[in-house]
Amino acid sequence: MANSCSEGIVVLQPPTALPADTGPPVTAVLWDIDGTLLSSGGVAAHAFLDAVNDVVGRRPEGRGLDLGGRIDPEIAATLLGSVDADEDLVPEVLARLEIHAAARSTELRSHVRVLPGVLRTLQRLAGAGVRQTVVTGNIETVGLLKLHGGQLIPPIDPALGGFGDHGRNRIEVAGRALDRLAEAGWVRDLAQCWIVGDTPRDLLCAQGLGIRCALVGTGRHSVESMAALGADVVIGGFEEADQLVELWNLPA
Repeated sequence: MANSCSEGIVVLQPPTALPADTGPPVTAVLWDIDGTLLSSGGVAAHAFLDAVNDVVGRRPEGRGLDLGGRIDPEIAATLLGSVDADEDLVPEVLARLEIHAAARSTELRSHVRVLPGVLRTLQRLAGAGVRQTVVTGNIETVGLLKLHGGQLIPPIDPALGGFGDHGRNRIEVAGRALDRLAEAGWVRDLAQCWIVGDTPRDLLCAQGLGIRCALVGTGRHSVESMAALGADVVIGGFEEADQLVELWNLPA
């Protein structure tokens, strides 16, 4: 059924009808990674805590912190603050994170699980010629390990993406992805580009750039908790790829 929560917001849960105004055909999709495309079993999260411990000699608990949708430099700053350490140590923590992630690459890849319906959705978009890349809080080293672990390259093209070490905040990271897409020949039309993520910060990023946004209840935030935030669409998951084909006005 389709549940209209407020103007411009439709919560979609199969079976459903789609909004009448689907907009122009989508030509580019910027995907969040964690909780949207895949899960990785917490391996990278533990590597992050170990990285902080390496730098300051104190391992954060990591519980009860507002980290969802933040980029890794922001997460590093938050973790450092949780153990009363100086935020100036963020670069050192990220350098150690790279080392830990590389050392655990086999473990990390083995824990990656692509979420239901994702592969079919990616393949359908690829078949329609849609450019697909990522806007993620992960530093590039970690993001690439996760994408390779999920065998999502291709159709995801990470060379066009924005990673957590590409900007000071998520908006800058997404801006880097838009620039890379344009440099690769994508005709820059924000009306034909969507950001897809699983947290309110993905939506704030899209709104900051004037891009439409789909939120999915596949991470830690439920459909109900995100329904009234102002996203163009909030859906339960990617099991129904045909719904997205219609929503994004792709060729049949």
